Amino acid sequence: MVEGIIRHMFPGGNTPLGFFSYYKYIIDYATANRLFILKGGPGTGKSTLMKRIGLDLAKQGYDVEFMHCSSDNNSLDGIVVPKLLVAIIDGTAPHIVDPAYPGAVDEIINLGEFWHEEGVIEEREEIFEISGKIKSCFERAYRYLRAAAELKADTEKIFEYSLDKGKEAVFIHELKTELFGSGAPSKTPGKQRLLFASAITPKGHSEFLDNLCINHKVIRLSAPAGSSTKNILESLKDDALSKGFYTETYFCPMSPNRIEHIVIPELKVSVITANEYHDISDINNENNKTYFMNEFCSSEIISDFKRQLDFNSLYADTIIQKAVESIAMAKSYHDDLEKYYIKNMDFNGISLLRENLMNRILAYA
Repeated sequence: MVEGIIRHMFPGGNTPLGFFSYYKYIIDYATANRLFILKGGPGTGKSTLMKRIGLDLAKQGYDVEFMHCSSDNNSLDGIVVPKLLVAIIDGTAPHIVDPAYPGAVDEIINLGEFWHEEGVIEEREEIFEISGKIKSCFERAYRYLRAAAELKADTEKIFEYSLDKGKEAVFIHELKTELFGSGAPSKTPGKQRLLFASAITPKGHSEFLDNLCINHKVIRLSAPAGSSTKNILESLKDDALSKGFYTETYFCPMSPNRIEHIVIPELKVSVITANEYHDISDINNENNKTYFMNEFCSSEIISDFKRQLDFNSLYADTIIQKAVESIAMAKSYHDDLEKYYIKNMDFNGISLLRENLMNRILAYA
């Protein structure tokens, strides 16, 4: 049996706006067979349960999506099995999810049933103290990210000032024609899904572009950090949807309302923003194309602002690194917090739960 493909992405992220969630796009409620929402504390086995079910399903030939946690790269916040229209997600803070259609589509799986409550209560003071430290670390990280975002906003203004909008408009028209042709819009618009391909994590900047673009023709918009590809990607996304194509839009963790990449599975095409923070590995693959965004900007204006651009780049990166250190400290405290729950959990009971969930998921085959 051929194993299924596992795709990797982030449903939420650490951003200048705080924790930013696109969790409602993990699965489409209108078509979902089942959404299992896990509730429970840190260290109660949510991520491990999802990972094992996901790996087992992949071994059985099902494609699976792994939704990663931006505050711990190695942990999962959800899995999706597209063919079976089933998902399991972590519904605890900071991405609290409750059933929207209880029983009809979604249901709560309470992992609190498997802990020794008296043992957890005995650790009450330590749990309070560490939880407070975690909260402070994230608050500090988000202050740093807001500061870095202001420097990046200044850089974007400079590039915007230098942009030849006429050249950009011609490029957008030509690229849309290349990808979608000049046909009429579809009577049935495509559906859009919003997620993150990258995240600011305890290990720094992490991204999954190679995985998300696998076996696709990749259009690389090579853009120095700060030079926006927003206009191009917004226009391509709108055209893809109007032509009826299901479109995945991936957003920037430093500006979570700005599109950074689009993936169109039906066309096997991905259009990505390529810079020092994220890119594909095989940039010279003959199936890929690269367009340089600096060709649309005035080199004289960019040169005039070189000192400001260098300053913004240096100090934005420095401040983001301080945010990463705060997120890493939060993870360290979170690891400590997990210990109080791990020693009070009935993991044999959770193993039986996992088997039951696996059987329920396969019942939709």
